[in-house]
Amino acid sequence: MELRCFRVRSISSSDRPASVTVIMQLEVGDILWTVAILLTVLVGWRKHNYWNRVGVPYIPEIPVIGNFSTIFLQRHSNFEYIEHIYHHARTRTSDFFGVNIFTRPALVLRSPELIKRLTCTDANRFINRQMCADRFHDPVGYYNLIMIRDPLWKQLRGLLSPSVTSAKLKRMQPLIEQVSPNSALYTSSPRASESNQSVSGYLQVGADMVASLDALPAVRGNVRETEFKELCARFTTDVIASTFFGMQANCLKDEHSEFRYYGRKIFDYGPARGLTMASFFFMPELVPYLRLKLFPRDTEAFLKTIIEQEIARRERTGESRGDFIDSMIALKNNNATLGVTEKIPLKGDILVAQAATFYMASFETTSSVLSFALYELTKNPQIQAQLREEIRLIVRKYGQDIPYEAYANEMPYLGMVISETARLYPVLPFIERQCTLPEGSTGYKLEPFHDYVIPNHMPVLIPIYAIHRDPKYFPDPERFNPERFAKENLDQIQPCTYMPFGVGPRTCLGSHFGTLQIKIALMKLLSHYRIDRSPSTPERLTYRKNAFTLNSNEGLYADLVQDVLK
Repeated sequence: MELRCFRVRSISSSDRPASVTVIMQLEVGDILWTVAILLTVLVGWRKHNYWNRVGVPYIPEIPVIGNFSTIFLQRHSNFEYIEHIYHHARTRTSDFFGVNIFTRPALVLRSPELIKRLTCTDANRFINRQMCADRFHDPVGYYNLIMIRDPLWKQLRGLLSPSVTSAKLKRMQPLIEQVSPNSALYTSSPRASESNQSVSGYLQVGADMVASLDALPAVRGNVRETEFKELCARFTTDVIASTFFGMQANCLKDEHSEFRYYGRKIFDYGPARGLTMASFFFMPELVPYLRLKLFPRDTEAFLKTIIEQEIARRERTGESRGDFIDSMIALKNNNATLGVTEKIPLKGDILVAQAATFYMASFETTSSVLSFALYELTKNPQIQAQLREEIRLIVRKYGQDIPYEAYANEMPYLGMVISETARLYPVLPFIERQCTLPEGSTGYKLEPFHDYVIPNHMPVLIPIYAIHRDPKYFPDPERFNPERFAKENLDQIQPCTYMPFGVGPRTCLGSHFGTLQIKIALMKLLSHYRIDRSPSTPERLTYRKNAFTLNSNEGLYADLVQDVLK
């Protein structure tokens, strides 16, 4: 027998037929995808049973998908869905209940006492927000006051707080008035701060809403129809441009103004933008991998350019206006830094981040509350008449040169109207926080409310829209009733049931500035016009499904009847 030795030749990848390689790659890919899907389903199913296992009231959800897919897929308005789960039959008597954001368990608070404890008493344990941006890909989003996490947040808040004190607001008032409804024409100067005009000069030649409303064609007699959402957006954009950036945006005169164009893009909730904003709230862990940015790229570039140019111009000329840009220059010149171990200088993207934050927050909050206030005054002529009578007395006392102290202390009913508007129409559907515990802590105990222990990093949601409309705290909640906020009735409002600007130490830093804008706008507009229903005034409002902030599908139309108060 002849024995033969055979050499076994290994087949290299280069010798392997291409079709075999492709098949093997497909098989490996299929296996990996199958394993990933099975792991996701396994984790999702385990999280699906989480609230049942720990004995916490909860709203049933779809495994893996969770409770909020209807919002993420833009099938329901955030506000209407939050109100729906708040009043759910399984949880309406509970102090809190559990939900799932996809596979992540989250807690929703209903009890004002529990809200106060977590956001005020133990605020240091719930100081961070769940939403976040990527430091390297989106520094403007990461370092802005809304997103930034503690301890950087506490440092940054302390540095920015002096820019919105009462003394600063008093100095800003003339800058707001220059675009409010008591002046007649826009200045021809592209940058008013470059002129040598005094504050009185601003008041004489600045742009305002009345000028733009006077230019509207009359529908009949001295009656003009307008839409408040766009009008208020242009007004607040002009105010922000003047008080924060030291320039005139001319939005009331020019609907194609750059400031209005880029401001509109921030809140232009098309499908892509809507999903991006939803991702920051509901899937923050994916934000770095998807390279999402809080602000549209061209809006960020626009803000960066105008801020850098204005800072350079003022440093070159030595001009000072007492506005936000001056505050930023002072921080930069004083070598202000963030961080404990790593000292990060306040310049470049960090300064741009703060300007962008004030731009976004002031624009949306102020514009929204102002437009809804005008809508409710249109529907409630008796309330409007009472407010106009208060304004008439102020006009008789001061003329058109209303001092800051009058806005702050002498128009209580105006403040009541604004507070009631903010109750009915808060800008956000909920406030969100994240449980952040010191190293070594096993969790946050909820006793005596419950024996449940909140684990580290769990999201906590406070459904302010639903609480503001809960008849338990605000009788007849759908009725617009400013008397709720009369001085003699304030003690009837339970703490942590009225939170339009947030709650605890992380409340909106610019809320007083925004309120001043609204007061000036309403004061000036109502001193010139009476607002009546028009054929286009909507009786009821529905809310956009793809907008994360409160935004009606309907236009807020009304007839303006010229009626100057004397």
